[in-house]
Amino acid sequence: MLESPVRFTTNHVVRQLIKRYCRKNNASILDVGCGKGYYLNYFVAEGIRGKYLGIDIKEYNNWHRIKTEVNELEVSFKVHDAQSLETLKGRFNFICSIQSLEHIADDEKAGKGMRTLLQDRGHILITVPSKYSYFLYGRHGYRRYNLLRIKELTNQSGLSIEELMKLGGIATFMLHFILWTIPAVIFRLKIWITYKRLRLRRFIQKMESLVIKVDKICPWLEGGYIVICKGK
Repeated sequence: MLESPVRFTTNHVVRQLIKRYCRKNNASILDVGCGKGYYLNYFVAEGIRGKYLGIDIKEYNNWHRIKTEVNELEVSFKVHDAQSLETLKGRFNFICSIQSLEHIADDEKAGKGMRTLLQDRGHILITVPSKYSYFLYGRHGYRRYNLLRIKELTNQSGLSIEELMKLGGIATFMLHFILWTIPAVIFRLKIWITYKRLRLRRFIQKMESLVIKVDKICPWLEGGYIVICKGK
């Protein structure tokens, strides 16, 4: 599947951190703002066994189909507001909120809710967009984040930071702006169809893999941040 450069960079790091912090067996996973369940595939790919619960503010048509397809995890989905997580039953040893916190009106309440549901020695993985992403996506969600705001939010939520890193840099920013922002955001073109017809998928994926390496040298204009937290 073809991903935008910022999404490709984000997912590259998400996969690594899931492998590092999520238990291989007896995992209890909560995916806050799961959407269609895209990141469920990452847990399945790692051979993680246990339970997965995806929640979102609305139901998606493919939820039932996914539940019948996945055997490695006991999968369930539920319509639930991320601002009232404390009303969910059970506790979890791995909670993730990937590109969803900016769409929640009260992100502090969501953060505290995740802390309430986190088991001892469990971890929370969160990704959020940076202020530079305004130039890539325009207005999208309630807010953008910087490093200071992330530290404030985790502290207010009763969480301590284990890892905090930037996602992307100048190379990813420029590639995204040229390949996605100009055609899709400015000119409203259906670029996925266009790139497929032109058979550019492999070329774009090679470019995305290359810019990840360049970002390590030029880590400015980051598209977002990723943080791993644990309870205080």
